[in-house]
Amino acid sequence: MIIAVDAMGGDHAPPAIVQGAVQAVAESKDKLRIILTGKKQKIQKELKKYGWNKDLIKIHPASQVADSTVRPSQVVKKFPDSSLVQGIKLVKQGKADAFVSAGSTGAILSSALLLLGRIEGVRRPAIIVYLPVGAKGIVLCDVGANTEVKARHLLQFAIMASEYMNHMHGVRKPKVGLLNIGEEANKGREEYVEAHSLLSKVLPNFKGNVEARDLFKGNIDVVVCDGFVGNNLLKFAEGWIHHVHREVTSQLISDERNIDKSALNDIFTDIISEYEYEESGGSFLLGIKGICMICHGASPARAIKNAILSTAQSVKEKLVESIRVGISRTVAQIEII
Repeated sequence: MIIAVDAMGGDHAPPAIVQGAVQAVAESKDKLRIILTGKKQKIQKELKKYGWNKDLIKIHPASQVADSTVRPSQVVKKFPDSSLVQGIKLVKQGKADAFVSAGSTGAILSSALLLLGRIEGVRRPAIIVYLPVGAKGIVLCDVGANTEVKARHLLQFAIMASEYMNHMHGVRKPKVGLLNIGEEANKGREEYVEAHSLLSKVLPNFKGNVEARDLFKGNIDVVVCDGFVGNNLLKFAEGWIHHVHREVTSQLISDERNIDKSALNDIFTDIISEYEYEESGGSFLLGIKGICMICHGASPARAIKNAILSTAQSVKEKLVESIRVGISRTVAQIEII
């Protein structure tokens, strides 16, 4: 399989992107090949540091870079030869099976929608994030693509995220929860009340409303919400993890008791590291006719490597086709209701 990677996207591009790509090829158990899109000379300079295998990693030249200052809706029109747009075009042309970028989330979303289009029946694409909670983990959808939603959008988020959990994490019948301010069916805004009713009728594995404090109990596999709520919840969680890590480290340093501080700190650090975004690599954009992975802008090489490997797995699992089937089946059900 072939993964197109935006070598110029992110705070640490291209060094971290190139290093991550090299590591992904080295660790992949599949026949993985990568196309790095971006400024050829800069990419070559980085590749030469790692004994570049030209059969496994190729360069697709792109003269432009679409940074975060560019309006997302204008990227395709004003930056057609950007590393981001060229990478998505490789997927559209069938020259790559998926696309990975640590560039602007808005630019990736807008460009993917325009160039690849939505899966038939999908009303709104959504961004998901996987959280390693409990034995199986949970997936949160949406985390930034849609700040305003309707009940049917939330239903489709649940379907797409369930397919992800099924194929990527082996959860055959994911339990779905609707993130809300209370467990009662009549809680929350109108669209959430409507969504509760709709999900109850359509999804056999819908378990009702869930509150944010209950997400770590491991009783739910898929949590759906609008992108405004999801994005803020995700960023709060990221900040809280770092805050707790700093506080524990500070307390261990200042504590005067005769305890093995080094061992305690190592254990705590190992636990915290499981929740770092670097572990999963990034977030999938679901609902479009192609696989796109959106990485954190500050992604180091390890995050890029994991993002590429996860993306390769999604290609192998035929995630897009599974979502298409799931959405098609549900559209037919809704028409009956």
